[in-house]
Amino acid sequence: MKIKKIHFIGIGGIGMSSLAFFLSKKYHLSGSDVGSGPIINKLRKSGVNINIGHSAKNINNQDLVIYSSAINKSNIELVEAKKRKITSISRGEALAEFTKNKKNICVTGTHGKSTSTSFISQILINCGRDINAFLGAMDRKLKTNFIHGKSNINVIEADESDNSFNYLKPEISLITNIDYDHMDFYGSKEKLFKAFQSFINKTTRCVIINLDCKNIQKNLKTLNSKKITTFGYKNKKCDYYFTNNLPGTFELYHENKKIGEILTSIEGLYNHYNLIGAIIVCLKLGISFKKINKSINKILTPKRRFENIFKSKYFEIYDDYAHHPNAISSLREMLNKSKDLSKNYLIFQPHRYTRFKESYSDFVKEISQWENVIVTDVYSAHENKELKISSKEFVKQVLNKKKINIQYMNEFDKIIDKMYGIFKKNKNKTKLITVGAGDINQIGYRLKNKIKENKNYAR
Repeated sequence: MKIKKIHFIGIGGIGMSSLAFFLSKKYHLSGSDVGSGPIINKLRKSGVNINIGHSAKNINNQDLVIYSSAINKSNIELVEAKKRKITSISRGEALAEFTKNKKNICVTGTHGKSTSTSFISQILINCGRDINAFLGAMDRKLKTNFIHGKSNINVIEADESDNSFNYLKPEISLITNIDYDHMDFYGSKEKLFKAFQSFINKTTRCVIINLDCKNIQKNLKTLNSKKITTFGYKNKKCDYYFTNNLPGTFELYHENKKIGEILTSIEGLYNHYNLIGAIIVCLKLGISFKKINKSINKILTPKRRFENIFKSKYFEIYDDYAHHPNAISSLREMLNKSKDLSKNYLIFQPHRYTRFKESYSDFVKEISQWENVIVTDVYSAHENKELKISSKEFVKQVLNKKKINIQYMNEFDKIIDKMYGIFKKNKNKTKLITVGAGDINQIGYRLKNKIKENKNYAR
């Protein structure tokens, strides 16, 4: 069947939109989503016809329907497409189909895959390589979640959440780490690691793996394979390892021989792992260390990755996508190492009822390590609220573990008012950090606007 017209159900998602941008140059596209936003507006400017709201009327004479993993099987458009016998496939299947027989560099892992994919893409572009890049976050440097090139090289963030990464056929892959996440889909740890093992097996040339990840050490069986390249921090058992003797300065070693020094302003050990993994990918693509190193001072972390929203003499606002206990822990460790004596306020929005439930005790343990915390309602991400779990009860559980300054607040306006009050009165340096994969970042931007409107910017 010759495909001319494609319809996207849930087109505004970060993964769906990158695929839509990729296909918009070749096919006639339409789409739908529950709400509008900058990505929707950008797609419309690219010529994509998008309806807000799902309706059977949006399905007519398309040749193919692509649906987001967030779309329920009972979705009215998906039902209509099947009624009309229009071929309907998931975003993961479509991405694999439209990138097959290409040089695919795929990045996966529980944490850091969006940042690593962005780093690889930025380095390659800075080194003069022509690429297509499917990013899992808005790139602050490139100001997009998709890079459209003319070559057959694709840099792809490979989504492990629903096993869709196993549709892909990577030539080179990077596994940042593996944590116990998305257990509502996998059902068991064994199935989770089996999925990653399958991904490794499907990679044709080289798999780059963070060997410092204990779950990788314990559960992956092919670490001695010739196509495996390992890296780690001060880990001389790895093919590549890095050290940092001075802040912002790294030494990279290969087979215990020093390759060179790396200078970077990027903070946090977790981000340094992402950077080193990206560097190794680029080395495998034949780019010299000298060229790579020269390009590093030009790269930025993606949006929502400890993104600075506001900065004044006494008050700073940051936003981070962290929505897993270990990711929040990495942030805390980074802040503790900075030693700038700031008073930190964490605003935590749990993401999905299933994730909150499966990691509940770990969240309690992690959040109890912070001194000042506000917890908002769970961001459902279209999940049913049938699970008997609440942020209000969570706060009580944290207080049972440790007496910290923590409270439940369900209204963003009240949180903003509270933090604005702290901003006005406080004469000591304060950092506000919003964390979560939902809409919690709104707080930072709205607070920033309130500060500027009231002409208190200089404080």
